[in-house]
Amino acid sequence: MTSQNIDLFTSRDDMLDIFGQSSLDDFMTLLAPYVMCGFIYNSKENRIFFTDGMKRIMGQQVSEGVLIEQFVQYVDDDDRDSVKSRLDIGFKDLLNTAVDTVQFDFMMKTSSLDSEKFDLFMKVISKDNVRYVAGMIIGKPSSKMERCARQLFTGFFTEYLFLLDFGDDVLYVNDKFVSDFMLPSWKLEHFSERITDHLSDEEYGSIKKLFDAYIKEKTPPEDAVLTLKTPARGKIYLKCNGMSDSDAEADPDAIISASGHKQDKRYLSGSFTEVTEFIRKEQLRRNLIEGTEAITFQYDIKHKILKFSENIHELFEEAKLEYTDNCVEPIANKVISADRERFVAIINQVFDGNLPRYSFEVRIKSQIGKVVWIACRGKTFVDEGTRDEICVGTLFDMTSMNETRENVEKTDSLNELTGLPMRDRLLIDAKEMIRNKDLLSAAIVMCDVNGFHSFNDRYGRSAGNEILLGLSSMLSANLPEGAKLYHSGVDIFVILWPHATRRTVGDYMDMLQELITEPIDTGFGSFFVSLGLSASLYPYSGSTIDELLVNAEIALHKVKKDKNTKFAIYSPTDKRELKERLDFEHQILQSIRNNMESFQLHYQPLIHAKTGKLEGAEALLRWVSDTGEIVNPERVVGALESTDQMEIVGTWILEQAIFQCSEWINNGAPKAFYVHINVTADDLVKRDFAGKVLDMLHKYNLPAANILVEITETSLMKNLAMSKRNLIKLRSENVRVALDDFGTGYSSFNYLKELPVDEIKIDKTFVDDIETDTFNQSFITAITTLVHSMKKRVVVEGVENENQVNMIRAMGADIFQGYYFSRPLTVFNFENKYFKKEKTT
Repeated sequence: MTSQNIDLFTSRDDMLDIFGQSSLDDFMTLLAPYVMCGFIYNSKENRIFFTDGMKRIMGQQVSEGVLIEQFVQYVDDDDRDSVKSRLDIGFKDLLNTAVDTVQFDFMMKTSSLDSEKFDLFMKVISKDNVRYVAGMIIGKPSSKMERCARQLFTGFFTEYLFLLDFGDDVLYVNDKFVSDFMLPSWKLEHFSERITDHLSDEEYGSIKKLFDAYIKEKTPPEDAVLTLKTPARGKIYLKCNGMSDSDAEADPDAIISASGHKQDKRYLSGSFTEVTEFIRKEQLRRNLIEGTEAITFQYDIKHKILKFSENIHELFEEAKLEYTDNCVEPIANKVISADRERFVAIINQVFDGNLPRYSFEVRIKSQIGKVVWIACRGKTFVDEGTRDEICVGTLFDMTSMNETRENVEKTDSLNELTGLPMRDRLLIDAKEMIRNKDLLSAAIVMCDVNGFHSFNDRYGRSAGNEILLGLSSMLSANLPEGAKLYHSGVDIFVILWPHATRRTVGDYMDMLQELITEPIDTGFGSFFVSLGLSASLYPYSGSTIDELLVNAEIALHKVKKDKNTKFAIYSPTDKRELKERLDFEHQILQSIRNNMESFQLHYQPLIHAKTGKLEGAEALLRWVSDTGEIVNPERVVGALESTDQMEIVGTWILEQAIFQCSEWINNGAPKAFYVHINVTADDLVKRDFAGKVLDMLHKYNLPAANILVEITETSLMKNLAMSKRNLIKLRSENVRVALDDFGTGYSSFNYLKELPVDEIKIDKTFVDDIETDTFNQSFITAITTLVHSMKKRVVVEGVENENQVNMIRAMGADIFQGYYFSRPLTVFNFENKYFKKEKTT
């Protein structure tokens, strides 16, 4: 090439003119190593057409043009949504001339295992008066260091690896660092500025101290354990395994490290091992030892070094924390002469490594001159790191241990909920009280919460717990002088009362019954509870605590069986009554085993208030004794509940009543005749109860409208949700529901709203004094009006004379039931009285 072929320019304007006359093609050979590909966007088809450079990543599909959605699938997951949004907005803004150029960078997957960073540039070009968006994607190649770091740190390392580039102020970390500390990337640029974004000042200070120590001393401190708080796992502990620095690519000038020091090394790398579990176990071990006030020691058999924990000074103020060589003599001098020879013989065997485990007690003289027993326990093991034999052990002051044991026993005997002492403590305290020769009399007072399980079932265990707390507070605030309160069972409190008499005990229980008429306030509302109260007196009811407790329980059973009894003090006749009750329960069980022998259903008529005609009947359980006498139904039900036979008998009642109703209708009774059947709490909480009733109706071909299940508020309290489910199922099949004893509970009106009730039965207690009691008159009138407004019927129980009939009829009641019309009748007598007449007619 000759000189005349060379263009010469002498100014910058000449140079710009040359550039202006050149086309892009003249420079493409220069850009080729850096431009990965070019592209044009077809807005009509929403497709991008790439040059062949994109085939390296996306393959042959680029020849036909690809949708934006296809392209972004090759973008890194973290950048995908952002790139899609930027492309959509960029294409729109460029075509609308809102902007001249668009540029951004992103990470793109270049293989299944690797990603690279690229810059994307695009602008609008025109050809044949058509405007297109065209652009280039230019690679941003990683440095060797970055590629090496990524290759090294990618993988399932259990350690935490790092490499700090002081020159570029970049920190590279492995995947474990990224996941546990929830870092945005394995490469943290501007590390010295951004480190506080991920670490607290305290954590940053500890890392700075570690780095400074290595830069200065070339070795990390022996106790180089970092405490760091991770977003993913909480607090962790990392022990430095080691570090290394390098002057590769070092700048001639000194580099300022992230810690603020000048240094001549560019790179610092290292690793950490997590020791969280070890640290926590060590903390737990230390806390356990400190909690027991034990003195700990360890003896290195090979190097003859004995070390004590710092609390050795509580026993011997002048003791050293470390002894070397002759370690036995200083300790032996503290042991009293009578035990010294035995102590030296044992401890020499221990320190010689001849006793893998040891346990002995000796007496020592403390620094205040007091002789105390010391228990020594320990073992010998081989340190896995150094392979040295180490003897470890503890020293306990036996005096301190005994005091601790007594405190533990007292704590163990306290109820977790109320904090009151429990039955074991009651037995100890009562025995101690009875041994007092000056004691002339005493009492055990037993307080039982009636139906406590119903509160748990209805309102939940938390509400039940608060009721117990409220009750324990009330009893504690009203204890007799000198008495102690115990929580001896789930819902039973016992008062141990020295020097009590029959009169003072009676007055006290009467006072408690008055107090309990006030509701107990809890976080779940206010609850009315009732107590069963009983007492036994020393020495009249028993001379031992066991006798007193048994007899108090016997008296309590008597109270719970008789609703009219507020409390009872044990007397010898109570034991006879208990025997009679147990004998009766045995007879009931025998009767059930003999195919329900002696059980009968009697039927009491339900009379229409306006017409005076028979509407239906209530099936009532009766049990006939060997003498032909009908036993009190409440006594029978009590025996069934005590022996857990209520479910068996309830099923028998259900089937017998359905069968009898079906028989009567099939033999000419009115088709609309129905039977009320009482169901129990145990029935209602059975998941299959509704199905069982419907199966019985199907078995005897009786329409559902011919029975009416009768429930009480008490039965609902056991499990309202399950009871409600069963009742709704029955009502959907046309089985009607009656709510019995209405007005005697606290939630009767709530049940009218919550449950599918067809009838309410007003209890006999509101009828007894209706002729003179204006409240009862107003109550029945108001309830009748309310219930009628809800399209339900009213049954009034306990109607016993004509005057009551006329008054209640005037109040609007729908159905009468009571002795004025008939007592409960046997099947034979009921048929003769009501159905034979109809046949004759």
